[in-house]
Amino acid sequence: MIFLYFHIRFRLLCFLKTEAQKSLQKLKNKERYFFYNSHYIKQIGTYKFFHRRVTKEAKIYITLSTSLKKGEKELQKAIKQTPQNWRLLLLYADTCLTQNKRIEFANTLNNIHLPFWAASALRADYLRLTALNELYQTNMYDASKKLSKALKIYQKNGYSYEEAECYLALGQTYRISGVFDVAYTMFQEAENLYKSMELASKQAEAVAYQGLLEISRENYHTSEEYFTQAEELCQEHQLSQTITAIKNWHGLSLYLQAKHPQAQKFFQSVISTKSTATKEARAFAYEMLARITFHAKKYDTALRYTEQALIRHNDNRHQAGIFESLYLKAEIYYATDNLQKSTEILTALVRNKTSNYTTFYPANAYSLLGLIEMRQNNLRMARTLFKQALDLENSKNRLKGAAIDYNNLAEICLQEGDKTGAEKYLRQALRYAEEIEDNELKNYLKAKL
Repeated sequence: MIFLYFHIRFRLLCFLKTEAQKSLQKLKNKERYFFYNSHYIKQIGTYKFFHRRVTKEAKIYITLSTSLKKGEKELQKAIKQTPQNWRLLLLYADTCLTQNKRIEFANTLNNIHLPFWAASALRADYLRLTALNELYQTNMYDASKKLSKALKIYQKNGYSYEEAECYLALGQTYRISGVFDVAYTMFQEAENLYKSMELASKQAEAVAYQGLLEISRENYHTSEEYFTQAEELCQEHQLSQTITAIKNWHGLSLYLQAKHPQAQKFFQSVISTKSTATKEARAFAYEMLARITFHAKKYDTALRYTEQALIRHNDNRHQAGIFESLYLKAEIYYATDNLQKSTEILTALVRNKTSNYTTFYPANAYSLLGLIEMRQNNLRMARTLFKQALDLENSKNRLKGAAIDYNNLAEICLQEGDKTGAEKYLRQALRYAEEIEDNELKNYLKAKL
């Protein structure tokens, strides 16, 4: 009897391994916007092995893995019938994330109440998804904590795909937090796992994230090498959609080096590929083209590009993107002395500061409003606005922004003839500039002292 048990168990494990490999093979040359879940692959394989009917959730997963849109419709219909089904909600949250539907993603997560008896893999899925929501809202500590817990569960279950996803997300978390060495290790782990699974689009994504990491380190030449490597991988496997996102990042690297003509070519290539570039990728490209033309003082062209970015951000309901594009629009109006229109946009952004889906606090909006008040010689109001901006910057430990606000407060003191107050603010700004090792800002502030 014991021999029979171990014999059946061995055959089952072999069967499940084969089924998982078959599922991964189907994704070999697919774009990165696909749906995959190791828990359901295992569940479907087990039911298949014992000739049993699969669960409702597993049936919907089968549809999702072949057609995301069709599967989403089935999911929505099933959730209407059983709105408290946490398994369905967990699947729906994952589909929303895959399609970058951030508002629906966050709302769905808030409605999930995981029971204590939930399968460990589904608990890990919930931890990973909530961590990604925390990451989007710049809550790095909670994001890394949840991702680390999920990673251990996936490793225990032998779920390599989700393990790689955790490494990729942890890499992003540490990159944004400025812990670059750890971020590099995480991205390398993700790349190696994707490579072993022959998932070219995900491997290219992991390589490209290493390029973003080098941008954070200001190693621009190295970042371009990573982006070129990722682009070549996409070309080899004909990944026309994935390559557009990577071209955007490559263009960003060039833009930050002030190589605007070269950067412009990358962004133009993204918006010219209408059939393959996602709305998200095209929105970013339009926004960057707006920044390039704004820098060249081609204000009318910059406004047109900004409007194009806004259309796509609104279509995606991408709140952070909408905020950034509107702020850029306000900057353009400020540069063209249209202070009224700039103030209207900035005031609206400040009113929306409590949005749960806006990644960045509107400290920049307060700062620019302060500059507008300074130009109109309303120094008292300008001081109030700069202090509000400073509070927001300090709350998120954004030291560069805080340093700029201290510099603005120093300017008000100088206009009022308060040299002591100006020196106090400038020294605080200089301390922050030294802490973040911003040499350009340091030299500017030292020259004022």
